Amino acid sequence: MAVYAKRVNRDNPIFKGRENMVIGTGFKEVITVPDDVTLCNGCNENIEEGYLVYLSQSSLNHNEPYDFYCESCFKRYFPKAKVV
Repeated sequence: MAVYAKRVNRDNPIFKGRENMVIGTGFKEVITVPDDVTLCNGCNENIEEGYLVYLSQSSLNHNEPYDFYCESCFKRYFPKAKVV
């Protein structure tokens, strides 16, 4: 299975207007994520520029990334990814 990646910065429209929903027993809250918070899924650092990783051609075509990684973590976890 091929893995694809796009190099983007935090100004990319994919990071605009995000929300997370926290749900527990008798609890539900929607939390707005600030547009300038772009955390690496590997090291959890707030990064300015990194790679959106796609686990299939279909997810790439539909712009549905798996997650976002800094350059160091991207190279460590996805050394064979095709950068598009």
